[in-house]
Amino acid sequence: GARGATGPAGVAGPAGKSGAGFLRTIVVSPSDATPVANGALLAAAVAAISGAGATSPELVWIEPGTYDLGTAQLTIPSHVDVEGSGQDATTIEGEGLLTLAAASDTEIRGLTVTDTNPAGGAEAIDTSGGLRDVTATASGTTAATAVLANAPTMPILDVTASATTSASFSSARGLDTQNTVSVDGGSYGAFDNASSSQAAALFAETATSVSDATLAASGGSAAYPVDVVGSAATVRIDASTLVGPGGFFVAPGDTLDVGGSQIPGVVASVSGTANCPDDWLPSYAMAGTGCD
Repeated sequence: GARGATGPAGVAGPAGKSGAGFLRTIVVSPSDATPVANGALLAAAVAAISGAGATSPELVWIEPGTYDLGTAQLTIPSHVDVEGSGQDATTIEGEGLLTLAAASDTEIRGLTVTDTNPAGGAEAIDTSGGLRDVTATASGTTAATAVLANAPTMPILDVTASATTSASFSSARGLDTQNTVSVDGGSYGAFDNASSSQAAALFAETATSVSDATLAASGGSAAYPVDVVGSAATVRIDASTLVGPGGFFVAPGDTLDVGGSQIPGVVASVSGTANCPDDWLPSYAMAGTGCD
């Protein structure tokens, strides 16, 4: 038979529970206006953080976009992690002396940080915490450091870092370690475009361990894949590729141990101790135990 008329609406049910929001996650979204406007949003979000601690850590999650800080520095407080949407999706840019500084017990991951300073030194990241899946590039005139490991409380994992300088008597450092740090994976490059300058892929000022990484330096008057300049520091490198015409520099009292790696076969200066027990040259011939 024919369908009957629609009956009256029933009584409305009780309201459901509201969805759970983020408790300790700050989401930063681009304004889609300009990278500078996006950078201001990011800086304001980080500046508003308060109360983060060991038992109440916080996360800053950054959506895809370019966030330009200009000459300002973004400072991440302790117990706050920063996560981008991927190294090819989230970029934090700077044009001053330093783009991003991270305190202890932080991890920066999944993004790209750049610092391009056409009138002085440039430093992309200064961290006392950890890095994972990060690209860091620094380009300056008088000096450039892609990553400065100041006092890391976490390892540095799968980081791509490169530093480039151009002025006479300048220095380029892919990774500068100022406190004990563990590095696993990734690549670190230093490139100096002035003949009187110096480049070091790893500039080790303290005990450092590196595995499964590429350390490459070129240009300048001296290009070292490893430059050990600490005080009684021991640097250990395993299963890595080391490239640079300057070879190794090891200061008095320091020790460089390289195992299972490709090495340049050049020793610029070893006033300390260099050991290469089972390494090979670019030609695949076995290297000498003295790293030559």
